[in-house]
Parts: sequence; structure tokens; C-alpha cells
Amino acid sequence: MYTYLKKFVFLALLIPALAHSQDKNVIIRVVQDNESSRLDNFETNLLLKRSSFKFQILLNNVEGVYVFASVRDSVYRFTENSPIRDFEYLNLLELRDGDKNNTNRELNLSETGWSYWFYKDSADWHSFNRKSVGLGEIGIVCTKAIRQFYDVPNNKVLKMRNMETPLYLYFVAVKEFDKDGKPLTELMRRKVRIEWTDED
Repeated sequence: MYTYLKKFVFLALLIPALAHSQDKNVIIRVVQDNESSRLDNFETNLLLKRSSFKFQILLNNVEGVYVFASVRDSVYRFTENSPIRDFEYLNLLELRDGDKNNTNRELNLSETGWSYWFYKDSADWHSFNRKSVGLGEIGIVCTKAIRQFYDVPNNKVLKMRNMETPLYLYFVAVKEFDKDGKPLTELMRRKVRIEWTDED
């Protein structure tokens, strides 16, 4: 009887721990100098200097996050609960990313495609800076440093210091894919509007 009781207590403690370790979660921060803004709300407005900044992203049981970035505000057509157009085809709308391990420190700008920022231990390269921070069951923190923008349609680099228009970003994390890698359900979404200041 005592042996059965021990097994029951062990399973009762183990199952919640396993369930917690398998939870999926994504947390995004925008960091510049010593200032950090966590994107807890669906919509966030930020004011940044025209200098390098970075995204710090916690991935917990999630491989990556889709990012739509543009200098036009078309991304704002998506509300907090509205369907995202072509959500099930996000993997087919991925922009080609030749910036392995974020060597160029670039953010792709496009009106038609999405970047996919991912991290996999088994991959030869990933979308973030080379160094990441593992937090055990909590997940892994990856950094995407940005020092310039890449205008995908026009195939040209845009310098940060020359930015005159706001930057619009839309983040989407997928909760579940089908067997062919097609997105099925959404985990989270965030949209960000970044304006620029000339302050040092």
C-alpha cells in the first residue's frame, strides 16, 4: 500500500511539472542603450534614437516567430482578434534570409513577405546573434541586433540615421503546425510602431 501511495504522489508531482515544461511561450523585448521595453500588450508605440537597437526574444518550446516589418502602416489593418490574411501560408511567404547568425545586423523590410526568426540547436545557423542564453525549462533567450534595414523589393540597404518615417512591425508566433509545416493555430501576436528621435 505504501509503495502505491509513493507512486501516486510521484506522478501527481511529475505530471504538472511536465505540463509546465511543455508550455509554449514567446516574450519579446526591444532594447536600446539601457532602456528595455517588454511587449506585453497587443499594440506598443516606442520612441527610439536613430542608432542600433536589438530585440531580445524568449522562446519556450517554440522554434521561432514570424516578423512583418515595413515603413508603411498596412500592418495595422490586423486588429487584436481579426484573422491574419494568409496565416496558413506564412511558411510560403517567408523572405529569403541570407543573413546567417545575424552577421549583417539587418531587419528586412517588405510589403509582401514575412521574416522568420528561428533558433534550432540542430541547425547549422539561425536568425539571431551567435550567442544565446539557455534558461532550462523556461526556454532560450535569443538576441537580434539591428544596425540597418534591408529594403527587400528594391534590394538596397537603408541606414538607420536616414530613417524619416516610422517603422511598423507585426510579430506572430505559431502554436501548432500540420505535418507539412503549415501553420494551424496562433500562439501570440504583437504589433509595434517605432518613431525616431534626434536625441543623443
